[in-house]
Amino acid sequence: MRLVRREAMLLTAIQDDDTVALLIAPQDTSPTDDITREEVSFLSDGVRCAAWLYRPSGPATTAPPLVVMAHGLGGTRHMRLDSYARRFAQAGLAALVFDYRGFGDSEGTPRQIVDVRAQVDDWHAALAYARTELDVDRDRIAIWGTSFGGGHVLQMASEDHGLAAVVAQCPFTDGLASTAKRFVTNPLSAAVLFGAAVLDALGSVLGRRPVLMPMAGTSWMPAFLASKDSLSGASDQAEVGTVMSARTSRIVRRVAPIRRRLNTHLEFSDRAVPKESNSLWGVLISPSGALIINAIAARLVLTLSLYRPGRSLRRSGTTPVLICACDGDTVAPVGPTVRAAKGLANVTVNRYPYGHFEIYIGDAFERAVADQLEFLTARLMPAG
Repeated sequence: MRLVRREAMLLTAIQDDDTVALLIAPQDTSPTDDITREEVSFLSDGVRCAAWLYRPSGPATTAPPLVVMAHGLGGTRHMRLDSYARRFAQAGLAALVFDYRGFGDSEGTPRQIVDVRAQVDDWHAALAYARTELDVDRDRIAIWGTSFGGGHVLQMASEDHGLAAVVAQCPFTDGLASTAKRFVTNPLSAAVLFGAAVLDALGSVLGRRPVLMPMAGTSWMPAFLASKDSLSGASDQAEVGTVMSARTSRIVRRVAPIRRRLNTHLEFSDRAVPKESNSLWGVLISPSGALIINAIAARLVLTLSLYRPGRSLRRSGTTPVLICACDGDTVAPVGPTVRAAKGLANVTVNRYPYGHFEIYIGDAFERAVADQLEFLTARLMPAG
């Protein structure tokens, strides 16, 4: 597969119902190279998880090192992870990028439920698959996670001491701090979210369908991520060519405050999606037809404050850990992350003057991915 990098004309629906304004924004501008990407899958507790396997360009003389990767809260592999994986592959590292069960292209029902223990188990399953089924160097395997997934990889560092390195980007490290921050953002919308969580938990006991609430939204929406840049930042991660579903298009056309937040290349469409996936809060359709659903089961609110993966850092032993923390992060506050890493010789903390979503795009992405590559190649390819 030939990788062609270029500046792209990005489209954003920020004006009236029939007008699309142009916004020019830089895409990943890495050098042209030949990289193979294969669709693979593995089982996690009997559920099939979808994954991409990237292999470095050029003839393989030895089994390459591997980076196992996954996204954050409600995110899928179609949300900018391809850009990171390609950079790693260009440097000689294989990459396995997977979707959690119940999300993206992976199987599992009911959909859109974030179960912390189940997702950590998906990481274990991905590593087991890599170590037993893939032609990679089993002694040189790293993990990379971002946002909520950044918290998961810190948890994994305490549970799997066979890892060669760990990278956590803008990691969720303290559920109590993040939950408190959410209530400060807008107490009323947070209270609505909490009420939906109670209803969802009660409904789950009765076998009812999950009550879905937006993953990312404006401050007045009952969303899990409700900072000023959450809606625009999350949608900016979609691939060029991604469109809004018919139902989402109708809603965005009619609600100007939401339309103004979508500073992205998303376009309106009349494409329908399966009824069970057509969330009120928004569905995006990637160029490959994969669905990105801006909604997760509300019940997570009731247990989120109990998940504090930053504390597990002290049980990570000697595994090298790089934390890329954003000082302007209003979703995963940087303070608890820095405190969790303080005094740990195996942990390096790089701090960046960005918000939670800025680090995925443009110059911020270039700076962060360069630091991550330097860290990973030094530990996975020490001979140069």
